Amino acid sequence: MVRKERKAAAQPPQTPKPTCTLTNDTLAGQPFGTEPTVAELLSVGGRVIARKAYRNVHEAGQMDTILTVRHQGNVFEFYRTPEQDLLRQAIITNFRPAYGQRLRVNLKASARQNGGICSQLRIRDTERANNVSVTFANGQPSQARVQPYLD
Repeated sequence: MVRKERKAAAQPPQTPKPTCTLTNDTLAGQPFGTEPTVAELLSVGGRVIARKAYRNVHEAGQMDTILTVRHQGNVFEFYRTPEQDLLRQAIITNFRPAYGQRLRVNLKASARQNGGICSQLRIRDTERANNVSVTFANGQPSQARVQPYLD
């Protein structure tokens, strides 16, 4: 008696959609979970690569600083006032640091929520103020740009 094996029908690989947009208030508002600070980045080997004076539009005579910090290939831009540092933008290409790992987990969860594979995913909050853009390669985030709202 000859036994015939049934082969499972091979499914063709899913072609990624070129660009997808998703609204996710949690991810767009807190993409890193706990946001890295200037002090934390500098304490683990980050370095300031640029400083630029910037006139504060709300406080007459106050000068603030745009501070750019590089950490393990990632670039963070902060708006520094006397009271605080506010993240203006982050470009992440190295997801190995703890903040990158948290971001990767959140990005992959958001990609699954989108219901399909995308080459690029744009995530924003309901107000469209905070934005995260990510490029995927082989189903993994390869570059992410985080742009929180800043007045």
